[in-house]
Amino acid sequence: MGNQIKVIVDKNVCIGSQTCILIDPGTFVLDSDGLSYVFNPNVTNINKIQEASDNCPVSAIIIEKVNLLIE
Repeated sequence: MGNQIKVIVDKNVCIGSQTCILIDPGTFVLDSDGLSYVFNPNVTNINKIQEASDNCPVSAIIIEKVNLLIE
């Protein structure tokens, strides 16, 4: 079994502070409503994503571990 990380921004919580974008602009961008979303779902630097999540003022970034079956 392998593990993969899934990153989600909760649009009901996000206030568009852009902290995540300043920390990891390769993963997060603003949508037309001024809220953050995951632009690049391929996790390349979990440390930056974790830093963005830790620094989000409203804890809108959710990091989930997804188990994958590898045959």
